[in-house]
Amino acid sequence: MKKVKVALIAFNWADHFSLSNGYLKVYAEQDPLIEKNAEIQIVDFDAENHDVRQALCYLSKERPDIVGFSCYCWNMEMVSQLARLLKLLYPEIQIVLGGPEVGPIPEKCLAENPAVDVVVTGEGEVTFRELMKFYLKRLPSMASIRGIAYRKNGEIVRTEERPLIEDLGEIPSPYLNGALTPRDGVTYIETSRGCPYRCAFCFEGKNFPGLRFFPEERVRKEIEFITSHAAIRSFHVVDSVFNLKKDRLRRLAQIFHDANRSGAGLTTVEVMTESLDEETVELLNKAKVLSVETGPQTVNTDTIKNIARYYRKEKFDRGIQLLLRGGIEVLTDLIIGLPGDNFFKFLRSARAMMRLRPTRIIYSILHVLPGTELYVNGDRFGLLFDEKPPHLILQNETFPYEEIDKAVVMAVSMEREYNLKL
Repeated sequence: MKKVKVALIAFNWADHFSLSNGYLKVYAEQDPLIEKNAEIQIVDFDAENHDVRQALCYLSKERPDIVGFSCYCWNMEMVSQLARLLKLLYPEIQIVLGGPEVGPIPEKCLAENPAVDVVVTGEGEVTFRELMKFYLKRLPSMASIRGIAYRKNGEIVRTEERPLIEDLGEIPSPYLNGALTPRDGVTYIETSRGCPYRCAFCFEGKNFPGLRFFPEERVRKEIEFITSHAAIRSFHVVDSVFNLKKDRLRRLAQIFHDANRSGAGLTTVEVMTESLDEETVELLNKAKVLSVETGPQTVNTDTIKNIARYYRKEKFDRGIQLLLRGGIEVLTDLIIGLPGDNFFKFLRSARAMMRLRPTRIIYSILHVLPGTELYVNGDRFGLLFDEKPPHLILQNETFPYEEIDKAVVMAVSMEREYNLKL
């Protein structure tokens, strides 16, 4: 029997690669049927330096039977173009989309993209494995697969939602299994999934409520393997909040300290600054955290309430100073266009951050992402945004377009000048 050829594709930022596609591959290949009868290839394209026709040329030579795309707001336009061209050239090809850009709005995605056959609506590992069984003719229909939307007789059908994987130890490590090769500066690991917070602009807490943890021994083995590569000087942990539970942070800091063979540093770890104290900063240093990224997104009380963001000024300011005194670089984030803000309130947030003297201040315009509270209930705040990805805000009831545009222009200048001074 000829093997079914599968290409799992991601358009990434320069030199990055897809951790999620690594998970899909190794989880599916645990099944002997799939391992024997399917050839699953991970293909990472550079969204900045590869265009759609280059990707099409590559796939025309490989001729996969199934193509799966990892979809985010920054790459969806390229995904849609490539899917459309693939279907024109090879009508029999099966195209599957997953990821935060499409999972919350599968019916809309299918309606707007006739080339797409299936959209995965939630966590992908189990669903992708069952889809593979269907394509290998071991399941009679897609109707039995939870967590998808698909076409049937010209209609869009959505199945029951799939529960999240309770035991993350079921998912093999794509590094330890050889699906992914560590590279300096762009290697990501997860120690947990989920977020207990419900920020209105973020999909993480709404889609993955609560916290689930990968086994600590598996984390240890991944770090040992990653740092055994001489070229690895830094890598990332992509947990939603690295310091949520201090007792676990103590154990993780010890694991990172003991398993880190080369002394590689951790960069851009997300932290909840309000809960930092001297001991936590010591633990971050023990884990060789070089830099952290944190809020507050805005310092304005009404806006904080509108976006359900946790922010306590005194605790936040103290946390920033503790990190800086501990020798850890600090990146603070501000979002332009939040409901409740306006041009002068944005400047107030910028001034508050400059007074704290973080290593860098990062300004971004609000992306009203599918599935988030602002996407679903934006009418409450008069949100007007582009329905097409990356879903940039145009205006809201307190922040008109002209002021948002002025704030964006000013933010570019402020960020450049601030970073030059440092």
